[in-house]
Amino acid sequence: MLWKETEDKCLSQEWKWLQTVAIFMPISNVFMPFFGGILGFWILFRYSWRAIATPVSRAYFWLSLWMIFTTVIAFNPAIAAGGLANFLPYFLLAASTSYIVRTPAQFIHFLWLLVLSSILVSSFGLLQAIIDRPDWIFPKMIFDSYPIPMGFSSDRRIQSFFGHFNETAIYLLTLIPIAFHFSVGKVKAISKSQRWIAIVAIALGTAVLILTGSRNAWGLAMLGGVFMSLYYRQWKLIGGFGLILLVIAWAVFGQKFGLGGEALRSLLPEGFVNRLASTVDPKLGDYASTADRLNVWQFALSLIAQHPIQGWGLRNFSAIAQSVGYDLHGLPHEHNLFLAIAVGSGIPALIGFFGIIIWTIWHSLKSAIAKETEGLMIVTAIGITLFFLSGWLDLVMYEPRISMLLWYLLGSLYGLVNQHHHKSPILDD
Repeated sequence: MLWKETEDKCLSQEWKWLQTVAIFMPISNVFMPFFGGILGFWILFRYSWRAIATPVSRAYFWLSLWMIFTTVIAFNPAIAAGGLANFLPYFLLAASTSYIVRTPAQFIHFLWLLVLSSILVSSFGLLQAIIDRPDWIFPKMIFDSYPIPMGFSSDRRIQSFFGHFNETAIYLLTLIPIAFHFSVGKVKAISKSQRWIAIVAIALGTAVLILTGSRNAWGLAMLGGVFMSLYYRQWKLIGGFGLILLVIAWAVFGQKFGLGGEALRSLLPEGFVNRLASTVDPKLGDYASTADRLNVWQFALSLIAQHPIQGWGLRNFSAIAQSVGYDLHGLPHEHNLFLAIAVGSGIPALIGFFGIIIWTIWHSLKSAIAKETEGLMIVTAIGITLFFLSGWLDLVMYEPRISMLLWYLLGSLYGLVNQHHHKSPILDD
């Protein structure tokens, strides 16, 4: 039992609410953020600010004030005000999660529910691939989300419940290390059936990750394998991953740089090879995405150089480009999380944002209670790290469900550590 029988069953309702949102979170980018937000405000108003006023929550509060200030003086304050919705509500979500998740048992169960929910994403993605009728549009009204085609896109990619293939890929990528840790039997607190469900989750998730065609996620998945191998101290696996990466790189890029590799190239799927090769080959169609990113990064850096402290206002990037006649080639944002924050709220916001997150992870991993999570704290940190590394090439935090996943992970990490230092008599240890 996670909770002792008490007269008021403190927080038991909130814990059930949080579990429900965790299970069904992927299916709607409107309803589930709404229910998650209601839970956050419920915690805030029922238990007051003092209940969630941890050092991390206070840091997010001051960061929020800075972001509000940069919104007031933004290039377009109205657009910047909308950009605040990509950050401020999730700071509250993390704070409320850290207040609810208090024991290792809760932490383990919560992560397992998130892994379970990923099966919804991957199963629907595989269903799209099997049906492969992109002219069939899944009824938008059911999930009040994006129009969902029941098949591959024109460039043979799958998006599942999300509005873009890369969003699906990063959602799954963040959870795959956690699912893997459950599936290999490292967590003794779960049952055999739960372990088998985790095995199904990682198998389906990996398949759909490949089908998304996200080069960013593919590379980070390999890097995640190296991180996991380092944690498990499987040196042979690290060597194996390194060898696989070298072979793939030789096969894909060797011919372009005069290093051969044609024979190996013929052994790999053509679509896979072309997708990777187009990253650096201007002769291939998909190279446009690389060129477009380089173009927007150049403009973003120029904006940061002009307003390094206060920025230009969140989500103002495309409006500024339009006002000065700069062609973004159709890209709606910076395609880089770090540049987006610096352009929007200045370098101080970028330092504050990542400073808080790095401190949260470091503080969690060095805590004595980390050992009671059977390695899940470290694996969760790996998932979070992969998420932020994806931010070098893309910007998926504007999708509410992906932001919810990130802040749930960060909130549960810190909540466990914080409550360990302030134990409540209501909770089982």
